[in-house]
Amino acid sequence: RRAGPGSNGKRDQHRGWFQTSLISSVAASGQAPFKTLITHGFVNDAQGYKMSKSQGNVVDPAEVMKDSGAEILRLWVSHEDFGDDLTISKEMLGRVTDSYRRFRNTIRFMLGNLNDFVPGKDNVPFEKMPELDQWALNQLALLIEKCRSGYEQYEFHKVFHALNNFFAVDLSATYLDILKDRLYTARRDGVGRRAAQTVIYELSTNLCGLLAPIASFLAEETYHFLPGEKRESVFLTDFPKERKDWLRPELAAKFAKLLEVRAEVSKILEDLRRQKVIGAGLDARVVVTAPGEHFSALKAYKGRIEEFFIVSQFEFLEGKELKISAEAARGEKCVRCWHYSEQTGADKSWPGLCPKCVEALK
Repeated sequence: RRAGPGSNGKRDQHRGWFQTSLISSVAASGQAPFKTLITHGFVNDAQGYKMSKSQGNVVDPAEVMKDSGAEILRLWVSHEDFGDDLTISKEMLGRVTDSYRRFRNTIRFMLGNLNDFVPGKDNVPFEKMPELDQWALNQLALLIEKCRSGYEQYEFHKVFHALNNFFAVDLSATYLDILKDRLYTARRDGVGRRAAQTVIYELSTNLCGLLAPIASFLAEETYHFLPGEKRESVFLTDFPKERKDWLRPELAAKFAKLLEVRAEVSKILEDLRRQKVIGAGLDARVVVTAPGEHFSALKAYKGRIEEFFIVSQFEFLEGKELKISAEAARGEKCVRCWHYSEQTGADKSWPGLCPKCVEALK
């Protein structure tokens, strides 16, 4: 409830209307007139000034919805910490729009890769999944915990920022980026591809529920494109539950070390791109000398190391400090998966294909 003209904002709200209604209700019925009471700060312009028609700095919610849609306005509300004064501007709405576009594009990619997935039939059990997929579900379990806590404590800004970070870092920059080769080139009904689809299905389903309160239209639209049996609306489903069975702290610690190495490898590959030595990561051969825990993490993930770094060839050695070198990959480029291999074309029945693709097609 807003204080009237000439009033002192928050003070009048707390000492006036809220306090008066509380005293009256307690006196009359012995209980407060509300179960939970939340108050928020003023909405100011980008410079922190109070909005005023005379100053011409008012941002009209109706205009925001006309230009960007109610979804963006709702996301902006969740983006701000209402415990303090709120700030709104075209630039801020633009940043929120960018986040929304990231949500939408990522979800579209995931739904597109569930085209031939039948829930209940094609699911791969957690314990049979590659470690990358287990890590992704571990990250999802942590996200569910954060979002549930944020909603329960009315800290909606923590929900928004947790989701935004998850979409940008855990999904777009890491998991889904690494996953593309397996989704596109692995055996169609193989465990590797089905495991990836199982995780994508769990991601899409749970993200629907987590997004629903703050991105209602996106969640509802996404829900109707999910495969399998569904209710009439996402709002008739249970909110995502915490999944302790997905939590793998030791695996998360190992992947933290792998991701540290991956970040450094990416810098080296970017330099090679600028020098036009390579065009993409798959054109490269990488050699890493790694110390202690980093070496142990690389060694434990040896079987899928090229997939994780998205390069054609990857070698690692143990050393006292982290050192990385890269060069153009050796061998010939596979016409199907674009990986380089010195065995490409070795099987005369499958000219131009690397051994990995030959195995997938056979």
